[in-house]
Amino acid sequence: MECFILAGGQSRRFGEDKLLYRLKSKRTIDLVVDNAKKVCERVYIVTKDARKFKDTGVPVIEDLLPFQAPIVGIYTALSKAEGDRVVVLSGDMPLLKPELIRFLVDSYEEPVTLFSIEGKLYPLTAVYSGKLLPELESYIESGRRSVVGFLEGLPHKRLTEDLVKGLDPELSSFINMNTKEDLALLLEKMG
Repeated sequence: MECFILAGGQSRRFGEDKLLYRLKSKRTIDLVVDNAKKVCERVYIVTKDARKFKDTGVPVIEDLLPFQAPIVGIYTALSKAEGDRVVVLSGDMPLLKPELIRFLVDSYEEPVTLFSIEGKLYPLTAVYSGKLLPELESYIESGRRSVVGFLEGLPHKRLTEDLVKGLDPELSSFINMNTKEDLALLLEKMG
């Protein structure tokens, strides 16, 4: 199984590059890579600037499209994938437990399986079918950029909090590190 970690954001709300920010002894991106490696045979980082992540120990792929949007990372992952499905993870969720990544992979149903926690969709913590590439390409070519908008037109399986609380009772895996307030909560959860 291949995993593509999306690391193309600009960290505007965080105020500095959140993926290079050290949480205790490791950078955010390194924590996500470590967790992904525990489940997936091949792990890649997808980004606009490959130089930032050259020392992560995994191959870095530059986005195939020039504009800035999460859908570009998904498009790049599907374009570069060798298998028939890919795990897509957000680079800013450093507490995502490997057990939840495994549960996501084991629960996969075509064409997309993703988490939906307390009503919020997590399209950047999902498994996508490689067969979606032509449809995604058409969607992007029509000028649309919303990942959730793309998913609305597809059948997809949602893994809800009642299914994952046995693996992560506090749902700390789903804390995105977007702001310094999120950082405080992450550090609290890390102990």
